[in-house]
Amino acid sequence: MQMSLDIKNVGMVYETESGHIQALDQVNLQIRDGEFICVVGPSGCGKSTLLNIIAGLEHATDGEVLLDGQRITAPGPDRAVMFQEAALYPWMRAVENVEFGMKAAGVPPQERHQRAMKYLDLVRLKSFAQAYPHELSGGMRQRVALARALTLDSKVLLMDEPFAALDSQTRNILQLELQHIWMETKKTIFFVTHNVEEAVMLADRVIVFSAHPGHVKKVIKIELARPRQRGSIDLTFYVKSVMKDLAEEVEKVAKKEYGDNWSFEDDTVLYNPDSDMGAYL
Repeated sequence: MQMSLDIKNVGMVYETESGHIQALDQVNLQIRDGEFICVVGPSGCGKSTLLNIIAGLEHATDGEVLLDGQRITAPGPDRAVMFQEAALYPWMRAVENVEFGMKAAGVPPQERHQRAMKYLDLVRLKSFAQAYPHELSGGMRQRVALARALTLDSKVLLMDEPFAALDSQTRNILQLELQHIWMETKKTIFFVTHNVEEAVMLADRVIVFSAHPGHVKKVIKIELARPRQRGSIDLTFYVKSVMKDLAEEVEKVAKKEYGDNWSFEDDTVLYNPDSDMGAYL
C-alpha cells in the first residue's frame, strides 16, 4: 500500500497580545508516496508552521493533516524531522548520535549499530563514525543528522531549511548528495527552503506560498532528470519561473513594511539563481 499525505483546508491562527495573527489560510496539498516536495515563500508566510503541523509539533486551528488516512495529532515514528541545526549530542560520537533515536525506539543494539553504519556510509561518513561533533565540520554534522533521520525509516522526512546555515560550497555539495540519497531510498520528503535554486535542484514539485497569511499560490512540476546540474539551461528556466511567482509575493510583504512605493529596483534579485528570495526581507 502506497503512503499518502493529505493536507486539507489547514488554517493556523496565533493569539497574541496585540490580537489574532493568521499564519495559514486554507492550505490544500496532496503528497504522493516517494515524492520530493519543496516549499518556498516569503519570510513569515507559514512554511515552517505547516511543517510543524505535519510533524505534530503544532496543532492547526482549522482543517486537518492525514497520513495514510489517519489524522496527525502528535509527533510519531512515521515522521522524522531535520532542522537547520544538527542538534547532535556533543558527548556522543557520530555513530552514537545516529543510534540514539533507534535506542529510544527499542531497537536491539546490534541491529541499530548495523543500521547506523549503513546510513553513515550512505552520507559518506562511515570513516568518521567514532568522531565527536566538535571534530566535524558544519556540513558533516548535518550529514550525521540526516543519517540519524534516515535510520528511523519513517514514512515521511520533514526538512526545515537544513542547509541554510552552511556556506554556499558545502550547501551545493549536500544538495547533490541529497539527490543521490533520495534516488536510492525514494523517501517521501517535505523540504522547506528560502533558496529557489535549491528547491528546483531537489524537487519533483515546488510549492510557492503566498505572502502572509500563507496558502498555496502555485504548484510547479519540475520535469528534469536526476541528478540535476547547477547552471544548466533547463534548470535556469525553472528557477526563473519560480522566482517570477515568488517575487510578486515578496513585493507584497515589502510594500507592507516599507510603503507602497517600494519595488525591486532591477532584476538583480529576481534573476540571481542563488538568491534566498524568501529571506530577502
